[in-house]
Amino acid sequence: MIDLHCHLLPYVDDGPGTLEDSLDYALMASRAGTVRIVATPHVEQVDVGELPSRVDELRHALEAAGIDLRLDCGGELKPHSIASLSDGELDTIAHGPPGSRWVLLEVPFRGLGQDLLDAADELRRRGFASLLAHPERASRFRDSIPVLRDQVDRGAGVQMNVGPLTGEESPERQEAALRLLSTGLPTALATDAHPPDRPYTLEQGRALAIAGGTSPAAATRLVAHAPRGLLSHGLSF
Repeated sequence: MIDLHCHLLPYVDDGPGTLEDSLDYALMASRAGTVRIVATPHVEQVDVGELPSRVDELRHALEAAGIDLRLDCGGELKPHSIASLSDGELDTIAHGPPGSRWVLLEVPFRGLGQDLLDAADELRRRGFASLLAHPERASRFRDSIPVLRDQVDRGAGVQMNVGPLTGEESPERQEAALRLLSTGLPTALATDAHPPDRPYTLEQGRALAIAGGTSPAAATRLVAHAPRGLLSHGLSF
């Protein structure tokens, strides 16, 4: 399984506050079947130019600890952050081959409003598709489905979170997550883990998706085959 959205880097954002927290979660995720994680800190809280070296430091720590887990460099963008980043900085946190590069774009909790749509348009103009992060956590999700479908038709992908499926965030978010699964729109399921406080795993998400009515084959696609395809082949738009 491959996790495309995980706040694994220590000392950066609201994720791990220590290297030990990062390693503890990495070991737990690895034991639960995750083989690869994209480290996606909030780019507003870090110098994007430093991310490759920070990821390298954690890679060395994982190797030293004997944790068999591949780590990729990424980042989570808020819509308002895009204008302040150069194309080179966007490329630092992007994935996929030339011509099909994509970045992780956070859907604001207030919903798929004009700021998000403008951000996705700007990314497309600059040569990047959007993988829209956790739209099921947005308010009035039901009203957002047509907008989300339009973005998918224009080349975006959809990444949903494990957390809402657990029911621990709120009954409303759990209902929205199950509804999102039923639409067939999600491209991938990711943890958006913030260890140690939100130590979700992909295996947990896969089991919850199946319990929510998704077939085992479709659930495995969301946590394994589709993420691998996004990293290898990107998003066409």
